Amino acid sequence: MLSATAVPPVPGALTASEVVARVGASGVASIIGFGSLLSEQSAQSTCPSASRFRLGRVRGWRRVFGHPAHIFFARGIARPDTREIASLCAEPSEDAASGFVVAAFDVPASELPALLEREEEFNFVEVPIYPLGGGASSPPESTGIMCTRATDEEVLDRRGHRAKYEAALSPHFGSVTVWGWGADSGLRPCPVYCRHCVLASQKPGVPKEAADSFLDETLLADRRTTLRQYLQADGGHVMHTLPPPELKARYNG
Repeated sequence: MLSATAVPPVPGALTASEVVARVGASGVASIIGFGSLLSEQSAQSTCPSASRFRLGRVRGWRRVFGHPAHIFFARGIARPDTREIASLCAEPSEDAASGFVVAAFDVPASELPALLEREEEFNFVEVPIYPLGGGASSPPESTGIMCTRATDEEVLDRRGHRAKYEAALSPHFGSVTVWGWGADSGLRPCPVYCRHCVLASQKPGVPKEAADSFLDETLLADRRTTLRQYLQADGGHVMHTLPPPELKARYNG
């Protein structure tokens, strides 16, 4: 039986409807991607009009494989027997100097609902985007909207996702939580998704700083093990785990 850990909501975070209202019917939103949305192809599969794809850096946040995504179960790529079911989230860091490389791109208001629907388990924060290679005192270039954790109450009950998460998680873990997986939960990255994100960060033309950031500034659920360390040890199989043929275009960087 999984013992869920209570986690507080992120201060200042917005729901999807609040983001849409803030952007307005004719506005443009700058979106921050730090996982599969590091891939321009992936971003444009959901938002065909995504433009101004660029790289930057966020500070005071950490990138963690720390929660299960239902879509991995729906698509048959979750591995619950080994707890390889985790997706990525950005969460506030106690270290204000910490951070990681992100992608940013602009999305018209008309395509924003489709993107936010894809990110069903998250809330959203607006954060500064700093230039790559800038020093600690360099000012931000812009701001963008980034996924962060919500709460189980918000995702399972207010958004009506409890039934499908129960169907996915209960047979394997005995209880249901999206955001209550603690540092000792043993949660590990979903291999197909993790491989996809690594490949996206290593696309031709992407600076080495971005690829290194994904390996060295992404943490497992224990908040200690970097992705690079994991791939060199227990996660050595990840980069050899191919997506099913029908998902090859979706999960191939």
